[in-house]
Amino acid sequence: MSTAHTAARAVTGLGALLLVAACGAGGGPATDPAGPAMSPAGPPADKGPQCEGRAPAHGLHVLINADAALPGGATVHYAAAHADGTHRTADLTETGPGAGSGTRQTVRAAQRVTVGGHDYTVAQICTYRVVLTGPGLTFPDQGGTMTTGWPTTQEGRWRLMWHLPDHGPGQNSAVVTSILDGPPRTSINVVDGGKSGASYVDVRQGDTVEIAGRLWRIAAVNQGTMNADTNSSDFTAGYVDLELIGPA
Repeated sequence: MSTAHTAARAVTGLGALLLVAACGAGGGPATDPAGPAMSPAGPPADKGPQCEGRAPAHGLHVLINADAALPGGATVHYAAAHADGTHRTADLTETGPGAGSGTRQTVRAAQRVTVGGHDYTVAQICTYRVVLTGPGLTFPDQGGTMTTGWPTTQEGRWRLMWHLPDHGPGQNSAVVTSILDGPPRTSINVVDGGKSGASYVDVRQGDTVEIAGRLWRIAAVNQGTMNADTNSSDFTAGYVDLELIGPA
């Protein structure tokens, strides 16, 4: 068996063990521990704008690929993001009381929308979140269990190592599940209070993510030398640097 295949098997096994510890049954994007030579072609770049609309001081942040609780017991899920270079739209799904299971609708900024049997306003749509406003919705409902003391930063940067979860108090964590080439990009899974949180898939340098109630810019995506055997002295795990922008 070739060194490349041996490395792929070893890395896959290591990644699986770490992801189970980090994410439990929360799921998220499939891991791809392959080195640059094995990376699949990247998706087309988002046409932008990154955000449309303004996030108010109070509102429900529904993070990408995550659920957020609504008054009355229903949940809303940010399922997909779209942009045409001028405007953004988002696909929302809802489940629970007052909602048809799996109901999916495409919304735009400033639109009135009914989810969970109640009417709300879509205040903002970003690549990383949708913000809803209306009766009973206050920030932070999603990500509210995150503590402001986590994570630890150095000169405003937070480094996440590939497949090494960064754990905070209250069963909170974040883990880089893939680092790929063509172009350099990464996927990050977040666990919020022991439950599956946001999942940022194929984000690139310069993109924004929301973790722990704060906004972060993807400052660096470093692939290391992960196409070498993990037991080899030539192997170096990749990492992702997040730069703190400010409160969400």
